Order: sequence, then C-alpha cells, then structure tokens
Amino acid sequence: MTDLRLLGLSHIGFAVPSIEEFRGTWGALLGLSDWLVRDLPQSADRMQLRGQIQPAAFSRAAFTRLADTAIELVEPHSGNTRTSAWLAERGPGIHHLAFWVEDLPAAIAALGDQAEVSYSPIGVLTALTTGALPEIQLPEAFWAYTEHTGARVPWCLELLDVRGAATVRAAFGDYLLYPSNPEGSS
Repeated sequence: MTDLRLLGLSHIGFAVPSIEEFRGTWGALLGLSDWLVRDLPQSADRMQLRGQIQPAAFSRAAFTRLADTAIELVEPHSGNTRTSAWLAERGPGIHHLAFWVEDLPAAIAALGDQAEVSYSPIGVLTALTTGALPEIQLPEAFWAYTEHTGARVPWCLELLDVRGAATVRAAFGDYLLYPSNPEGSS
C-alpha cells in the first residue's frame, strides 16, 4: 500500500452546475441551512490543468457540515478548471475527497505512476517537472487534485498539505475538517 501519510479527511467535494439548486434540493432535504459561499477567482497563468497552463477562471464554492462531514460544492462559471471539465465529461456529482497530508510533494511522489496530478497551482507542477521539491509556497501551492491512471470509477483525490491548514482555516473557518495535529509534526 502506498504511504501517503494521510492525516485525515478535510471534505467531500461535489461538482455542481448550480450551488443554489443543490442547496434548494439536497440541502433542504438534509436540513442544511448554514452555508459559507466564497468566490474563487483564479488569475491567468497560475493554474495547470493536465499539464497545460490555464487562463483566468472563476468558480464559486459553498461549504457546510452534515453531521461530522464537511461538504464542498464547486460551481464553475468561466475558464477551464478540473471541475468545469468534470461537469462537461461526467455531469454533476461527487468530484473529490480531500485529505490532509504531512507533505504534499512526498505524497505525490508516493503515488508514483499510479496517479497523475490533474489540476493544481503551477508551483506544484514546477516542483514536479523540475524534480525540485521545495517547501510549499503558501498560501497558494499547498494542494493538488490527483487521479488514478487506471481506475474505472472516476473521482479525484485532493491532497492538502497540512502546512496550509492555518491559511485554509482563515479563509473557510470551521466549515472544513482539520487534522488533530495541524502542524503535521509526529
């Protein structure tokens, strides 16, 4: 088994064409009324999708808690993101499971050739293509979507470097889950 050094689940992500529709249907059925909605603008030349540097993009995300589970809805509006491509390829539904890891470059290396980084800040791509695995550049380059290269059941594994936990908490509060040891030390 690959040792990704998972520290815990952060959230379950859904690709949705409309946050409001999800909130009005499943959200209402499940009694979810406390949502945090954030705009997610992405500057040109800051993100890569399947190795290609992307122009500017814009998405919205909504976060809530269902019992002890954090849920993220991602609604793409413009530009190319993994979520917009996912919706075009597969339609709405579960898109990713996000886990905290001790060290993002080490976790990606542990995946070997069984998975690829399909979407990430370009700082992650640069580290992977140059072979240099520098310290994670916070606040941006601490996460990556990865996908299994041979799986027939599609979903993304989002890896979040625990060194970015304070940045994430500052932006999203307790709508997400955090590891019990947020500094990632053993």
